[in-house]
Amino acid sequence: MKTRYIIGILLILTTSCSDFLKESSQDLAYVRSYVDLDETLLGDGYMNVASAASLGSDNYSEFYYPYIHFMADETQENVGTGRSTVLSSRDAIFGYYTWQRRVGINVEGTFRASENADWDKIYKHINIANMVINTIDNQTAKTSFDRNEIQRIKGEAYFLRAAYYFTLVNLYGKPYSLKTSSTDPGVPLKLTDYVEDLKFSRNTVAEVYEQVVKDLKNAEICLENIPLKSVYRAGIVATYLLQSRVYLYMQNYTLAKECAQKVLDRKDGLIDLNSFDNMEHSFLSSKSEETIFSMGTSITQQTVNGLMEDFGISDDLYAQYRPYLGNEDLRRSYFMEDYLGYQRYTKVKPGRTGRIDVSDNFLFRTAEAYLNLAEAAACSGDESTARTALNALRLKRMAHIGYISVELSGSELVTFIRDERRRELCLEGHRWFDLRRYMVNEKYPFVKTIRNSYTIFQDDDWGDKEPVETRVFELKENDDAYTLPIPIEVLNFNDGMKDNERAERPVINVITY
Repeated sequence: MKTRYIIGILLILTTSCSDFLKESSQDLAYVRSYVDLDETLLGDGYMNVASAASLGSDNYSEFYYPYIHFMADETQENVGTGRSTVLSSRDAIFGYYTWQRRVGINVEGTFRASENADWDKIYKHINIANMVINTIDNQTAKTSFDRNEIQRIKGEAYFLRAAYYFTLVNLYGKPYSLKTSSTDPGVPLKLTDYVEDLKFSRNTVAEVYEQVVKDLKNAEICLENIPLKSVYRAGIVATYLLQSRVYLYMQNYTLAKECAQKVLDRKDGLIDLNSFDNMEHSFLSSKSEETIFSMGTSITQQTVNGLMEDFGISDDLYAQYRPYLGNEDLRRSYFMEDYLGYQRYTKVKPGRTGRIDVSDNFLFRTAEAYLNLAEAAACSGDESTARTALNALRLKRMAHIGYISVELSGSELVTFIRDERRRELCLEGHRWFDLRRYMVNEKYPFVKTIRNSYTIFQDDDWGDKEPVETRVFELKENDDAYTLPIPIEVLNFNDGMKDNERAERPVINVITY
């Protein structure tokens, strides 16, 4: 049965799906004009900003996949002496952080939290985009302003649907492989705006990417000549940047390079750390000359905080900022700082309200365009363009005095660009997805074993915390756990839906104190 103008939230979201349907129907039963659709898209189509109550608490339900920063090799838990955290984010994300077979499990193995929060929220956003896309052409346009507004709203909706499916398939689907994407299971595609009384199966990774590419092309057509409203609304430059990222993941280097260059043709600004005053401004900010688009919220300022029982910058990442050819990398002092013996994250800083005005996992900025261009050019044999883009970025990040350009070639150049990507985009939600795509790269494959630990603490005689036992877990090269399991709530509702198999994750070493 088709019910137009009613948002059909995917029935696979949760067993209490009817509650979501009822709530949405009350709000969106009737659309009177494109203004209603614009307000709906802004309020429910874009990622939400976490409430003030969630900031500084252990309630992560309003944040989007916060575990993305901790599954890779950018962070490590803080063990030793020093000030202890009030709220340990390790506990909330234990199953993700240590790559457990069921990610909702707690450290004791006695409780399993719900696993479908991100699946639920993202599919709800997708259904808002579906409704806008499928109804916007029915709206009346009396003036050229009206027609432009309708084009803008439609383009934003296409962009958002593409962005959300790209995110979902990189969380819950295999990385895009030129050899197996047509058979690898991805995520369900739902493009209708009405309730469908059926159970959903998973489309292939190739099918999901095909839809993402199609949606971004439609977004490009709609947004090409439309002025940008703000950095919190998608525009043509954000569309080009997401296209370049998608094509890079697909190993279509010609189009990845072309789209990255389109970004830089319109917006190429970079912060010069030689003259940047981080006492006055946060490096990551909505006002930065590098910022293209952002939605959602930042959580890293309260989780990668240098406090004991929580997280700091990993030794491995910190070591990446060592001088190269004598060039001093200024990012080491601007992106992180020593705090109570650990390296905490300072790339973002709260404003007066305690809130950070850009996301830490959905932020688009020009630096990525330079890196996408460099990698795509290097992988396609255009090494001159690759080195030019790479050095243009590094010149703004390294001390000017004595700067020596990178003049590598071949696999060494590609490796350096990837390392530069790690340094530049650290804790912005890229690293986990990058490690996945490197595994299946045809020309320059890269695999890595990662180890994360979880430490048990107890109070000493003075009421301070001290470590008792550290349990070490390992993610091996090409491990199945590089892909998240389908949420158990989704599997329970959709009998027969194929899960992503992950082995039990044993402790490989125990350190006692």
